[in-house]
Amino acid sequence: MVGVMMPLTKQTYMPLTVGEIEETIHEAMYVALTGRGGPVIVDIPKDIQLQETDRMYHFDPKTYEPDLPGFFYSPVPDRDQIRNAVELINRSERPIILCGHGVVTSNAGLNLQKFAERAHVPFAFTLHGLSAAPVDHPLSLGMVGMHGTVEANRALLNTDLIISFGMRFDDRVTGKLEDFGGDAKVIHVEIDPSEIDKNVKTSVAINADTGEVLNLLARDLEIVAKPRRIWFEQIEVYRSEIAEELQKEIDAGVGREGQLLMKSIVTQLSDLTEGKDIIVSDVGQHQMILARFYNFQTANSWFTSGGAGTMGCSLPMAIGIKLARPKERVWSISGDGGFQMNIQELGAIMEHDIDVKILLLNNGYLGMVRQWQTLFYDGRYAGTPMKNPDFGAIAGAYGIPYLKVTELARVADAIKTAAEHKGAFMVEFLCDPSEIVLPMVPAGGGIADMIVSK
Repeated sequence: MVGVMMPLTKQTYMPLTVGEIEETIHEAMYVALTGRGGPVIVDIPKDIQLQETDRMYHFDPKTYEPDLPGFFYSPVPDRDQIRNAVELINRSERPIILCGHGVVTSNAGLNLQKFAERAHVPFAFTLHGLSAAPVDHPLSLGMVGMHGTVEANRALLNTDLIISFGMRFDDRVTGKLEDFGGDAKVIHVEIDPSEIDKNVKTSVAINADTGEVLNLLARDLEIVAKPRRIWFEQIEVYRSEIAEELQKEIDAGVGREGQLLMKSIVTQLSDLTEGKDIIVSDVGQHQMILARFYNFQTANSWFTSGGAGTMGCSLPMAIGIKLARPKERVWSISGDGGFQMNIQELGAIMEHDIDVKILLLNNGYLGMVRQWQTLFYDGRYAGTPMKNPDFGAIAGAYGIPYLKVTELARVADAIKTAAEHKGAFMVEFLCDPSEIVLPMVPAGGGIADMIVSK
């Protein structure tokens, strides 16, 4: 197992004597939680588990310090680099902030808002940066990248300064790297030094904890709040480009064949929860719709799989999140494809009586793959149609109350019923398979190649 997991984890361990186990566990926890957090595997062989320590064995966790040469912990922000960053910000006429997951993990969302307001700079979120700050904040542009908003992507195309916090410039944000950024200057704040200058060349690199840097910037007296009227007027033009078309689609709530639209369901979920609940998404088309149309208001309330694209992740993640944060309402939201990849976790919900609300957006297809087939493969739907089981019978077998919704008028009531029920509840919505989530940057294309209409 150690060999298989090495490329997928931050570190792997295999203690070979019983005397190594305790020290290994402490070191593993230190590595997992230090710097840029990440998964660590400890594989304890069966024969080692059965060994006994001798009478001379001693380990003191209070005085233990891991011996890890070359392992750097939370470097202190370089004040000179912060001054250089402030100078670039003050000179910029068209800046944009990119908020990554590092802002969430360092609990720095409030300082991000303070800094953005102080400098009067709009901000956009990566997929994992969502819920760092309220999505409807006046300076928010929503999500950026492959399925980002028009305003976020157009602003990124025309900016003269990119200020990035706790993100790695992955291809879902940048699109075609050769076309990314243009002549814009780049400030990159990142705790992991291996990510700096890896994909995008920086003008000012600050290798430090995002939370510490934002704490300094939020209070920096040298930052000038420029009005940037022309920039914000242009952003409003971008914002209005497809806003009316999207609102009509959401208000209609159904597709051409009368089946429900996920955009409308997610919008109603957002309205009924006031954007305050924990949303745990599976992977696929519904994931991008949630990222785009749920109005996140609570810090660290969005959980999903990013680069790994782990279909089936929602249900087990939601169980863990509910156990960790039992006082908050947790929604597990999946498509019919991903849901069946970990459907057995309904057994854990039944066994431990875990209060997870399950929304199943069933369009009878692997929705995101179908969208690609629609847009790029002349509608050749090979391998994407799903022959599904009776999800109501499955929910019933696990003792979970269930509703099936096919009409727009019943959507809000079904969500409200699930929300108010004490205990797990499952709602299946029959959705339109032809629904498309736009904008979309085609694979291999740049942000400028963004598709904004069918």
